Amino acid sequence: MEGLQNSLHRVLGGLRRVSFKAWTLIAIIGSTLLTGTALIAFAPEPDRRATAEIVVPVTSLRAETATWAPEVSLYGRVETPHTASLTALVAATVTALQVREGDRVAAGDVLLQLDETDARLLVRQRAADLVEARADLDALKLAGEDDRAVLVHQEALHRLAVDKAQWHERLKAQGSISQQTLNALAESHNQSIALSRQRNQVASLAHRLARAEARVDRTDALLEEARVGLARTEIKAPFPGLVTRIAVAPGELVSPGGAVAEMYDDSRLEIRVQIPNAHLPTLERALAAGERPAVEIDFDDRRVHGQLERLVGAVARGQSGVDGLITLATDAVPPDLGRAVGLRVKLPAIANVVAVPVQAVYGQRRLFVIEDGLLVGIDVQRLGEITDAGGDLKLLVRAPELVDGTAILSSQLSNAVTGLRVEVSGAPPGTDAASDAARG
Repeated sequence: MEGLQNSLHRVLGGLRRVSFKAWTLIAIIGSTLLTGTALIAFAPEPDRRATAEIVVPVTSLRAETATWAPEVSLYGRVETPHTASLTALVAATVTALQVREGDRVAAGDVLLQLDETDARLLVRQRAADLVEARADLDALKLAGEDDRAVLVHQEALHRLAVDKAQWHERLKAQGSISQQTLNALAESHNQSIALSRQRNQVASLAHRLARAEARVDRTDALLEEARVGLARTEIKAPFPGLVTRIAVAPGELVSPGGAVAEMYDDSRLEIRVQIPNAHLPTLERALAAGERPAVEIDFDDRRVHGQLERLVGAVARGQSGVDGLITLATDAVPPDLGRAVGLRVKLPAIANVVAVPVQAVYGQRRLFVIEDGLLVGIDVQRLGEITDAGGDLKLLVRAPELVDGTAILSSQLSNAVTGLRVEVSGAPPGTDAASDAARG
């Protein structure tokens, strides 16, 4: 009985605890509702006046159509068609170096000297051979003159011998001499043989002279070859330029074909630049018409003028455009070979275009004009860019809506859309027309 009473007490205590929590939650919710109702009831009345339309202050410029020569910004690399790797042409020892890497030399300057002892000995030998050959030729000419003189006498003796033989034949026919006496007269036959030999000697003189003259020419050529070999002991600069490498040292033995030095002609430097396909037809027409588009090259510390001389005419593997070669002005300081440079190519002039600041164009070809205080977006055609006298970059655009006097938004707005109301507060710096020097 006592255990039943204890269980009943525990159940009643739990019910009392649950009821207390429930009443507490109900009280909190009720007080919250009463507080919210009081705030709404006693809140101040809102301002019911009409809200004014937002007007954005902007800057603008007036469109001015004109004729401009657009520029294309590209990157190129300095190179030269005259780069030489000089090699030894004779086997000899290096005796002296006349220049160092980085030295500027003139055409014909000696870069390094090879040992010329063997070359000089060979020249002396060839000179002696030539003297001998010329002496033999002169002796043959004198012998030829003697042979011709002897031939004259031989012909005279032969005629005498023939006359004598004919006289003896007549005597024999008359019976004045015997046959034995006639047979003993062999003088005429011997004289005929001697005459024939002498004639052959004279006739062959021309051939012997030709062989002797050929020998003189051959020895003369060998002497000239030896002199060339002697001259090749001096390695000379083939053109003016800079020495970029010396590959040998004094005392080193070089063989024919071995590299000894490298240099390039810094007076014939060119800049190779890849021409985008978008501008390629324009430049091709200009070059075909005999024009040479002007180019301004930026060498960091200075700007150099040049001109587009020619196009390579072939697309290299891995490229999308054709390479163009730019020559520098004759008074330009030669830049370093292989240097990457930025440049601007001036294209042929285009009429009826407008120059606008870069910030006036949204995206690639979107521009806003101002009409009755509202922005109106238009699509434009981008035709290039220019740099004005102040060094500011401007874009050249064209559109049917752009006529002289049209107000163009020159501010860069993040929320620029057609229909946005704006108020022009003035033109920003650099929005004036570019200098006449930038025009075509």
